[in-house]
Amino acid sequence: MAKSAFNVSELNNYIKKLISMDYILKDINITGEITNLNFHKNGNIYFSLKDKFARIDAMASQEDIKINLFDGAKVMAKGTVTYYERSGRVFLYISQMDLDGKGNLYQEYLDLKEKLTKEGLFDPRHKKNLKKYPSRIGLITSTSGAAIKDVINIFRKRNKTCDILVYPSLVQGAYAAESLIAGVKYFNEEEPVDTIIIARGGGSFEDLFAFNDESLAREIFASKIPVISAVGHEVDYTICDFVADMRAATPTNAAELVTLSEDEIISELEKKKSQLNNLMDRRLDYNRLRLLSLYKNISIKNQVYKINERTRDLLRAHALLNSAMKKIIEGHEYGLQEKKFYLGNFKLKESKEIENYSYRLKNISVNINSSLNKDIESLNFDRKLLNYYFKSYVNDNHRKFKPFEKFFATYDISLRLNNERNRLNLLKLGLDSAFEKINKVEILGADGKSLKSARDVSLGDIISLKFKDGKLESKVQKVEVRD
Repeated sequence: MAKSAFNVSELNNYIKKLISMDYILKDINITGEITNLNFHKNGNIYFSLKDKFARIDAMASQEDIKINLFDGAKVMAKGTVTYYERSGRVFLYISQMDLDGKGNLYQEYLDLKEKLTKEGLFDPRHKKNLKKYPSRIGLITSTSGAAIKDVINIFRKRNKTCDILVYPSLVQGAYAAESLIAGVKYFNEEEPVDTIIIARGGGSFEDLFAFNDESLAREIFASKIPVISAVGHEVDYTICDFVADMRAATPTNAAELVTLSEDEIISELEKKKSQLNNLMDRRLDYNRLRLLSLYKNISIKNQVYKINERTRDLLRAHALLNSAMKKIIEGHEYGLQEKKFYLGNFKLKESKEIENYSYRLKNISVNINSSLNKDIESLNFDRKLLNYYFKSYVNDNHRKFKPFEKFFATYDISLRLNNERNRLNLLKLGLDSAFEKINKVEILGADGKSLKSARDVSLGDIISLKFKDGKLESKVQKVEVRD
């Protein structure tokens, strides 16, 4: 009898039940490398986790993942293994994920590294050169660790003349970054040194995280003194390493980089001494050859001949100079005589002209005074004549108007004005009466009563104008009242 067979759906359902009943697969942590990363528009992330020998498909919600994912990222994921019976595939549904098993600290490290790189804090152009022969070294480290002992031992073996100033600092924990910053400020502001070393022994990523602090990185960048970062082992890298002027693989390596040993200094001095001796020997040989050449070219006879020749040249030059100076002086003397004669004639001529001008000015002054006196006499005569004519004119007019004096005294002008005013009023009344009869206009208000004054009307009122031959209505748009 043949055994009963399962169909595919029954098999897949059975596998799903087995997987769902396994408590290990319900909440499992798994590490691996991301590949085939796909951010879907439905809000899910699809990818695979792999290692050297195997891979598994995985998915997660974009809301649950708080880190930046990329192909090749090493992650530690927490989730549940599920089985989809329709496709017969095993999936890892992830609810939480961290990079490289170090949690969000590593992501913070990457973000800060990217930020400071863009700002240029790691640019080699900003790196300061170390002093070749330092006399004072500032060491920022923990006094209880092994790093300080190793560094000081190396210093003492290599160079006993260099002073080492230690700033005790925390190198791990929440307040370590503040302590390290205070150390950098101390050597920059209070106790200047030639080089600063920030040192710490090895440790986990979390232990070294104080050296990934942004404020510490900016303080190292702003330091006027070169800074060497000697944190952890050779494989450990921190933000402090990137921003420092030099990175040492270990604290002891920093002590080797910052100083030259006494043997190296002596060797270099010996080398410089040998180079200096060689240079001096070459210079002495060269000058010795030059002196020998000059000595061969010099003879007493030749020198006497040259001296005599130079003497004759000097005598000729002296004679020529005297002759030239004599000609110059004679030429200047002749010119001075000419100028003296010209100045004498000029002085005589100008003196005569000045006398002529003086005589003419005196004549002009006499003529002006005479003319002024005549004008004054003429004006006085005209003034007297004018006074005489004015008095005569006034007397003549006074005699003419004297007969009318009594008439003006008895004439009452105010009475005449009142009479004329009354006469004009009578004429006006007659004219008004005649005008009213000819063209009479009556102004009525809205109530039909006659309006006698502008004060009886308000803005917007409806008024009626009654003429002799008709009537019209109007709306008041403006009212002006005279006092």
